[in-house]
Order: sequence, then structure tokens, then C-alpha cells
Amino acid sequence: MKTSIYFIFISLLISSNYVIDSDYGSMILDGELYETPFLGGFNKPKVQWIDWNNDGDDELFLLDEDGSIKLFDISIYENSYNLVETNLFGISNISWFYIGDFDLDEEYEIVTQDPNDINQMLLYDIINDNLIEIGSLYDSSLNPVESDGAMIPTFCDIDNDNDLDFFTGNMIGTITYYENTGMIENYPSYELITNFWEEIYIVGPSQSRHGASAITFIDIDNDNDYDLSWGDYYQQSLYIVFNQGSASEPNMDNMNIVTEFPPNNPISTAGLNMPTFSDIDQDGDNDLFVTVLSGAYGYQLKSNFYFFENDANQSSDYILQTSDFIKTLDLLSDVTPALVDINNDDKIDLFIGTDFDPTDFPWTGKINYFSNSGDDNSSENSWTLLENNFIEQDLGNNLAIDFSDIDGDEDQDLFVGNYNGVVQFFENIGDVNNPEFIFIENILDIDLSGYSIPRLIDIDDDSDDDLFIGQLNGNISFYENTGTLSSYNFSFVSDNFENINVGNRSAPEFVDMDNDGDFDLIIGSQYEGLYYYKNDGNNNSYNFQYNENIDFPFLGLNTVPACLNNREILVGISTGGLYYLSACGHPDINNDSFINVIDAILIVNFIIDQSVEDYLECSYDLNNDNVINVIDIIYLINLILN
Repeated sequence: MKTSIYFIFISLLISSNYVIDSDYGSMILDGELYETPFLGGFNKPKVQWIDWNNDGDDELFLLDEDGSIKLFDISIYENSYNLVETNLFGISNISWFYIGDFDLDEEYEIVTQDPNDINQMLLYDIINDNLIEIGSLYDSSLNPVESDGAMIPTFCDIDNDNDLDFFTGNMIGTITYYENTGMIENYPSYELITNFWEEIYIVGPSQSRHGASAITFIDIDNDNDYDLSWGDYYQQSLYIVFNQGSASEPNMDNMNIVTEFPPNNPISTAGLNMPTFSDIDQDGDNDLFVTVLSGAYGYQLKSNFYFFENDANQSSDYILQTSDFIKTLDLLSDVTPALVDINNDDKIDLFIGTDFDPTDFPWTGKINYFSNSGDDNSSENSWTLLENNFIEQDLGNNLAIDFSDIDGDEDQDLFVGNYNGVVQFFENIGDVNNPEFIFIENILDIDLSGYSIPRLIDIDDDSDDDLFIGQLNGNISFYENTGTLSSYNFSFVSDNFENINVGNRSAPEFVDMDNDGDFDLIIGSQYEGLYYYKNDGNNNSYNFQYNENIDFPFLGLNTVPACLNNREILVGISTGGLYYLSACGHPDINNDSFINVIDAILIVNFIIDQSVEDYLECSYDLNNDNVINVIDIIYLINLILN
């Protein structure tokens, strides 16, 4: 019996489920408090608003450059922006979607771009949050319904016959209209009516050109028919085409197209604005949201989610409230975090390397330094941005950083990798409390395949830190420190450490995940998220094997992990932000490497007062039944007794 329980114990130690906690921690940037800093950032957000859970207000569905749909539950009154899912339905590699009732069963279906043919689309049924592929949309002659892959099309019941018709823009500046002609065996059928719907012709002001578009129908003037709102690649604002007809017979005013909107405060961005509408404040009118997909006027990778409140006292008087509707850390693109107590105050500080910074020329990467300003009595960290250019020199692009006391003088030295594959070394000539860094030439003759991400740990237990570097080709390069504690010397060992390859842009992070005294490995990648490799060796003889017992959520592209400990991970992604992950179902509740009565007491305290450690709430759910109760206590006691 004891042998049986022993194996259950080991399984629990090495099996964990990591979840995103969007409410964890806080940040202060430029004097402003960010209460939800870890929502990943946004680059080109395409959104739709739907009352998904029938609670009377709309949830936000958001598709960004990673090709997956995120779901947010938002309450502006409570200032709550809860990230529910990062990969809703498991869909990937799409650039647009539309959720609606296509088969008239009063339940939602979803149409997305076809990942295998970007000019066509697929219809899915949604059953218990799972997708059942129905197939492509066709007309009665079995010709596929098509939309140029660069467009963001839409569906709308334009003729008031209770089904969803299809509209998509064309590169020549017109609109294609497919009429929904009814159901055939519970499947919507469409007919191509025209490629020049209502003779609407949009020509942008930039060199009189037209391009990609993002269109939405909404009753803007409150006359009970659908008007057309249009964002265009060559338009910094929005076009509005008013419907002078009726709900069943549209007559679009193509001679008096509004070219700037909202009228009292027109939006002006980098172009290709996507308009959507929702009564987010529940005052009986539709508020306006504009997300910037970036067009002919440059890239707008932050401040790209505009919220215009519709003043209920004045018809369609939209008042700009913010250009950052979801206020979260966003450093444009491709960020790499590193964690270290840089000033010897027993608090973990946060450093973030960036891809580029357009505030200075040339556009090079910067290192942002966030000092940990958390309360000593709090288990949560709180970071304040102290410097946005920690090393004031041109370090290149796509900066990735790590710290190590490589020269044994009890302060942290700095290693910086960049886009070109180079790793640079900066010695800390200050002291343990007041760091000061100088570049040391000719120390590291390292130039790899690109996107170098250094990580330093003592892999062979000889009291000095060895150097590992993730890179573009997906391998990990290993340089052993063959020097001494005070006199380092990196000797090349392998450009394919342990034959590990994650496809592209490997990003290694070492941490003792299973509390067995040696370093395990978490690796970020360009497309496949996070991998876990368990070290089956010991503290001086490693043996890394891929392990599926750690379940990480899909986070996006170019993931770079940095571990606070073996249960808390910050992950940088391509959209310029971070996610915070916490482990669930972990029996070592207080993370002291022992499973004992103290852990049981913590679960009891949580059940009595659920404010205790609630940012790691899922850690208490030992049997993974989504309920924290006496069964989890019994489960833990059995482990302790056996």
C-alpha cells in the first residue's frame, strides 16, 4: 500500500496545470497605476462584442497577430478586465472571425477564415465550448463564398428577413454582397448578388488609393436600419455611409459619404481602423470602439484600442474616453523578461528587453527596469518603472537579458543578446546595493543564428554559472564555464544542447520544477508556446527529457519565460506584453520543498477565508475538480501520512 501511495505522491510533484492570472500584481508606469499589467499587450486587435453568457452585458472576443481568439469578461464599472481564454475553441492561423446564429437555432455558430485557403471561410457549430466543423460556405451552384484574405468582412441581416447576409470589401474600393437565401438541410446558402453593392466606391485620401478594409454595420442615426462604418488601409479616420432606405430595403447614400468620424472628435491613427459597437456602459445606446490594425500611415502597436462613449443625452455624440481601453503593459512587440534582486533589498526586480523603441533614432531595443515596490508583508509583487533605457547605448534590436554574479564579487553582472545573434557582456563595477555597468569587449566571441537569448545557471554544480543561449534555429547553445568563481572562462560545448529543438526562436529558462535539487528546463518558442524538459539526472549530471505532465496554456507567438519560482512564471510574447502563470494542483502549498501539516493548514485557512493567497487559488485544488473543499485537505493528509 505504501508503494502505491508513493507513486501517487511523485506524480503530484511533477504534474501541474498552469493558468493565466490576469489579476495578479500591479505596475506603476510613468506615475500611472496599472492594476492588470499582465494581459499580453495588443498589436492588431480584431474584435467582436457578444453577450456570450447571457448576463445582460457584452463579452469581448479579440483576435490578434497570433491567429487565436481571446475572450475577455469586462466590467467598466468595476474596472475589471478578466482574461478568460487565450485560445478560445482551439482555433489558430486565422485573420478574421464572426460569431452569430447562422442556422437560426437561437445558439451561436462561428465563421472563420479558412486557414488552408485564406480567401474562403469555414462554418463551425459550437457545442459546450467545443467546435464541430460544418464546412465551407457555398452558393447554390456550389461555388465557395469568397473574401480577399486582406479584408475583415462582416455579416448583417441587411434585408430584415432574419438571417445573416455576407459583406466583404474589395481592393478596388467596392463591396461584395452575398445574400443569405435560406437554409438547406440546416445549412445557410448564399447567392452572389453584386461586387459593387449600392455603388459604394471608397477612395482613400493618400494618393487617392484604396486598400484593405474592415467593415461593420450598425444603426448609427437611430432610424431602425443599418448604416455602414468602414475602416480603410488608406484612411486615418472612419468612413460612414448612411442608409436612407429602410430595414428591409437599404438605400445607401453613396454621394455623401462621411470621411471623418466621430463628427465632433474624429479619430486619426496609422490607418485601417476597425469599428465595432457595444453598449458597454449599459445606458441604452451603442458606444464606439476602434481598434487600429495599422495601415498606410505606419504602425500603431500600442494606444490602439479606442473607446468613444455615446452620450445618451445627444444622439450619436461620441466622446473619446481612452485610446487604451484595456490598460495593460505594452512595450510594442517581442519582449523578454528577466528577474533578479538587483539592489539587494530581498525583492525580485523585473527587467524587460524590447524589440525596438521609436522614441529615439535609430529604432533600437531598450532595457526597461522595474523596481519591486511590493509590500514586505504581501506575497504579491508590485513593480515600478524606474528606467526605460537602463543601458544607454545602442545594443541592437530584440534585446534579451540575464544576470549573473559571474566574477564572484557579490553583485549581478549583465548579459545581453540581440537580433543578430550576438551576446554582449556588461560588468557591474558598482556594489551589491548600487549597480553600475560597463561594457567589456572581447569577452564573449558569440554570434549565433539570431535572436540570442542568454540564460546563466550552474548546471554542473561546480560553483560557477554556465551559459546557455536560445536562438533563431530552435537549438540551445551551451558554453561551459571552465574558469573559477572569480575568473570566468566560457568554453563552447554544443550548439544543440541535449538535442533539444523547438522549431524557431528557442528561449530557455532553468528552474527546479519538481523540487528534486536539480535544474529542469522550460523553453519558449516562436509558434508552439512553452515546452517542459524534466532533468532526470542529478545536480551535477544532467539528463533532460521532454515531459508532457506540465500543461501550459497557449499564450501567443515568441514566448519567453522567466520564473519567479517553480510555480510562478512571467512570459513575454510578440504583442509587447507579459502573462503571469500560476501552477494549479500543487501539494507544496507554501513552496518550501516539504509537504506537511503547514500545507494542510493553508488549505483550511483558504476555505475559511478565501482572501488568503487568492492569487494562487488554483494551487489549493489538489484533485483538480475546480472546487476547494475538505476533499483537498483529506487528499493532502493522505499524502503526508503515507
